[in-house]
Amino acid sequence: MSWLLLQQRRLLSALLCLVSALLYGVPALAQAAPSSSTVWLERMAQSMNELTYRGVLSYARDGHLESLRITHAVVEGEPMERLEHLDGERRELIRRGKQLTCIQLDQRFNLFLSRPRTGEGLSGINDHYNVLPGKQERIAGRDAIAVAIMPRDALRYGYRLSLDRDTALLLRSEVVDITGKVLERVQFVDIEIGLPPKKEWFALPESAKPAGAVHAVNADEVLPIERVLEVAQMPWRPQWLPPGFTLAVAPHKPSEDVLTYSDGLAVLSIFIETTQDKAPASPGQASQGATVAYTRTAQFDARPVVVTVIGEIPMATARQVAESVVWDGGH
Repeated sequence: MSWLLLQQRRLLSALLCLVSALLYGVPALAQAAPSSSTVWLERMAQSMNELTYRGVLSYARDGHLESLRITHAVVEGEPMERLEHLDGERRELIRRGKQLTCIQLDQRFNLFLSRPRTGEGLSGINDHYNVLPGKQERIAGRDAIAVAIMPRDALRYGYRLSLDRDTALLLRSEVVDITGKVLERVQFVDIEIGLPPKKEWFALPESAKPAGAVHAVNADEVLPIERVLEVAQMPWRPQWLPPGFTLAVAPHKPSEDVLTYSDGLAVLSIFIETTQDKAPASPGQASQGATVAYTRTAQFDARPVVVTVIGEIPMATARQVAESVVWDGGH
C-alpha cells in the first residue's frame, strides 16, 4: 500500500471527525459520565449531525498545511456532506444519505469509508481516557469551549477539542502524544452555521463524471459486520489489541484482507497483502502527523505476505499489534 494512499485515507478520516464527531465515540462517551465536559460532548455529537454548516478547514501536520472546504446539511430528511480539497489536484468526497461518492480518489479508499461500523465497545471510553474541561478560546471568529480527552495509558494518543460556545459544533481538533506535543491539528478558519440547506450543494459536478473519475458505493450493498463474520471468519487474527479496542469496520466482502478496530476515538487497521518476495524482509515503519504505519513479512498458509498496521496510535502500539497477527485458518 502506498504512503500516498495512506495519507488520502488519513486526511479524510481526520476531517470526517468534524462531521461524525470523532468517528465513533462521542455519543457513548457522553453517556458514560454526566460531567460538564461530557455534556458538551453530547451536545457536539448532536450538533455535528443536525446543524447546517459550511466552512474552510486547515489541516496541519509535520510542518505541512492543507486547506479543505466542508459542507453539511440535512436535506429532505437525509444527512448530506461534502468535503473538497482546495489545494493540489481535485479530490472530493460527497455523502448523500447512504450513497458515498469519491472523486479522483482511490477506489479502495471509497470502499473503506463506506463500510458499516458497530457500536460495540464504545460505552467504556472512560475506562481508557480522562475527560477534562479546558479554557475558553476564540476560533474562526467564534467563542469556544475547550475539552481535553487524555489517555490513561501510553498505548493511545490524546485529543484536545474546541467546541463552539453557542452550538457546541466542533471547531478544532488536536491529536497529542503522551508528552502533550501536538501531532496534527484540524480546525475551521471560516465557518457559517444555520444557513438554509440547499440540495445543489451536494450535486455531482459535470466535470467529474467521465469514466474512472468517480466511484460510488451504496451502504445497502455492504454486509453488516455480524453477517460478514458469520459468512466467513478471517483466516488470520491479531492475538493482542490495546485494551478497549473492538471490531469497528467490517470487510467490504468476506475475501478482503482488512479489519479495523477502535476504542471509540482511536482507530487502527490491519491489512494482509500477498507479496512475491519469498525472502523475509526487515520490519518497516513510517509516520506522518498522528498516523503511523508498521509492516512486517510473514508466511501465512505457505504464502509470503506483508502485515501492515495503520492507525492513529503510537508506533510501539502498532508494532505490538502487527507482531501479534497469526494465521489460524479461520478457526
